[in-house]
Amino acid sequence: MQILPDVNVATGFYTNWDSLIRVDDKVLSWVKNHVKVMPKPEKVFLESLEEVAYTLNEAFRVGGREFLISENVYKKLNQLFSFREKRLGGNGFNMGRALHELGLTPLISYPFRPPSIMLNSPDVKVACKDGFKTPKQAIRYGDPEYDHLIFEFSEDKSRGINTSGRHILSWDLMSFHGIFDEDFFFYAFNRKYTEILVFAYAHLLLPAYKKKTNEIADWLEEAKRPKVHFELGQGSEESVRYALKVFTDKQCVDSIGLNEKECMQYFEAKDESLKELNYSVVEAVKKLGVSRICVHTSTFAFSVSKFPLEREIEALSKASLTAAALTMGGIKENINKAKNLPSSNVKVEKGKVEEKYNYCLIPVYINPKPRILTGLGDAFSAVQAVISLA
Repeated sequence: MQILPDVNVATGFYTNWDSLIRVDDKVLSWVKNHVKVMPKPEKVFLESLEEVAYTLNEAFRVGGREFLISENVYKKLNQLFSFREKRLGGNGFNMGRALHELGLTPLISYPFRPPSIMLNSPDVKVACKDGFKTPKQAIRYGDPEYDHLIFEFSEDKSRGINTSGRHILSWDLMSFHGIFDEDFFFYAFNRKYTEILVFAYAHLLLPAYKKKTNEIADWLEEAKRPKVHFELGQGSEESVRYALKVFTDKQCVDSIGLNEKECMQYFEAKDESLKELNYSVVEAVKKLGVSRICVHTSTFAFSVSKFPLEREIEALSKASLTAAALTMGGIKENINKAKNLPSSNVKVEKGKVEEKYNYCLIPVYINPKPRILTGLGDAFSAVQAVISLA
């Protein structure tokens, strides 16, 4: 099954370590013991274990999010819990790895290139001043490495967990301060080398550094830019809103992607119902002036787009299949098996909205026993963007 068109793709902007722990009785007991003293965090940057416990308790109730944490909290969590598995992650890497497993050789952003990260990366393209190299050829000794702590959990109502998902707590100065891979920018922002750029950005950027976004916009404003997909994220809301305004005001992006919770956060959807999400996205695509917006959830995906309807249906369907394969343990080895998974109880819809936009809605594949819960949105985003924008 041919999944992707043969195009030059770049993904960004960050690559880091993900340290994972499956939520067990120790984690649940720790959260429960903090219930009476947990303050509701007033900001996305968490500076106490009590705030962390509050966000975990909410994650078990309504689904995980992503928060920034202080270095002190990061160290204490590592002492409290054994984060048993370490994987390479970061939005840019997760997107690039998905495309690599499907046969492309993407250009991936590596702002820092310590041996531990580069030696564990597949043979993708890394931007260097004298051209492209493999990760093993692009090591920079002495570079720092950053780690995102991820709690993964499966629905178990008898233990007080109402949903499945992951909750991410990140101590990452690279993302907090907007430190970029400048060599990557040179190649990824020029359609001579890159036809499609897919990136997630700003949800881990501290508001004090939000104007770093202007550097990206200055690069992308040039007439030579490739087609661009910008994936939103929960986290630093002020920074994401600023990036969304800058990129759309300067017409730097063609396509935007997000999930249902982000629709509520950034597009003012009143709830997570399909009707409300549809309305908020149609209003947003008109207001922002982009060519398309794609929404992905655990049960359906839809797009509002100026691009051909059949291409959009293909983009959403293959992206759903890819994410489902990843839940089974890996994309390449499970892409055909994933087609046998049941799909959600949603009917396919297609048609026109607001005359110039095509609309399509598809059900997604459901894996009742997922092995991987992290990076699914990134894999989905990369695949749908590449197919839609090709």
